[in-house]
Amino acid sequence: MANDTTTAQWYLIQCKPRQEARAAENLRNQHFPCYCPFHTVEKIQHGKRVVTQQPLFPGYLFINLCKLTDNWHSIRSTRGVLRLVTFANQPLAVADDIIDNLQQRLASLGDTPLFEEGGKVTITDGPFKDLDAIFCKADGNERAIILLTVLHRQQQIRIPLQQLKSSP
Repeated sequence: MANDTTTAQWYLIQCKPRQEARAAENLRNQHFPCYCPFHTVEKIQHGKRVVTQQPLFPGYLFINLCKLTDNWHSIRSTRGVLRLVTFANQPLAVADDIIDNLQQRLASLGDTPLFEEGGKVTITDGPFKDLDAIFCKADGNERAIILLTVLHRQQQIRIPLQQLKSSP
């Protein structure tokens, strides 16, 4: 299928470090359709369990532009934008089905938990250091309940989340 220059296509923009949301907001204020895929990540920050939104492609976002009708020059001076990604000084369009596929996959993902219930974890600190256990559930933002085999019996133990890491 030949590219029609009168229809809008998706292109890739490189953003300044950690300014994807700022660039997307400023481009939308200029009436450019943007897509910056984010996913939910659960991690430990300062000893507490925190759920955050992180860009799927850090430092990049997609913009929908028409080669004939859109003013591409204002993109360069937009706050948060570093440059339009080009090859041989020509912007290369991203196929619509790639963007559609990304949107569908992210919609079906949901949240990514730090530890899966029933998953294996290793204790990294404290009196049970380097022992393997089974993650039961989070107990608030700072602690977890695990099953640890002690004297051939599984015992439920509450332990700080920061003392756990996932095991293969």
